[in-house]
Amino acid sequence: MARRKESSGIAAGSPQGLTGQIEKTRTRSKSYVLDLRVKSPASRGYLGVEGLDSAPAIVRLAKVKGLDVIAITDLFSADFVDRMVSAAKDSPLTVIPGVSIRCRVGSCDDVVFACLFGESVTGERINEFLRALEVPTDAAARAMHLVKKPLPEVLSVIDSFGGVAIPSRLDKTPTQKSIIKELVETYGFRAFDLAYGDSSDYFKKTWPKVAFQLFTFSDANALAQIGSRTAKVKMALAGFEGIRELVARQS
Repeated sequence: MARRKESSGIAAGSPQGLTGQIEKTRTRSKSYVLDLRVKSPASRGYLGVEGLDSAPAIVRLAKVKGLDVIAITDLFSADFVDRMVSAAKDSPLTVIPGVSIRCRVGSCDDVVFACLFGESVTGERINEFLRALEVPTDAAARAMHLVKKPLPEVLSVIDSFGGVAIPSRLDKTPTQKSIIKELVETYGFRAFDLAYGDSSDYFKKTWPKVAFQLFTFSDANALAQIGSRTAKVKMALAGFEGIRELVARQS
């Protein structure tokens, strides 16, 4: 589990789950436990349990694991978002609607972003977002579909839908890792979901004066994996609004 000293600027965080209205009033920061990379039966290869309804099962397991906030981030699919939001309605767990997309950046054609949206955003609204990116309806069934739009246009669409993007697992291969510098220095990314906790050393050595939020979320593809890797952070605003501040790109 990736953790940080609160003064270091490298996070491992979580908002305590809230139901109903998001707290809009700024208060003293509170600690929250997050897993913002959770997949569902909408993902290829998801390992479900026969006869078990995955949505309430995910909510129950998240509670057992001590999670306050999870995000549903299936690749090119929002089919399970509404079911998850509904399942968590009467629980202390906050579910952040989301979707993962794969883009080309520079020479790398395997740059995945976890795109997160406000709690009231529906699966249909996320489908509108995917259509704005010209993602075909069958993209979730493809192994390596790529968003064709250049990254500046992709980021503009994400912004127009009120969302945020977190680059995910770019420390897995040298080709992916080579893109990190461009994302930091050209596009202002300060939050990354890493595959390996010790990859934080690369950020410290390359940008010693820059504060990053570095996470290692579970990328859960099965019930048992939920909460296997989490982040604990302090936020002054709960839910999506706090996450938006935490992972905002710098101009």
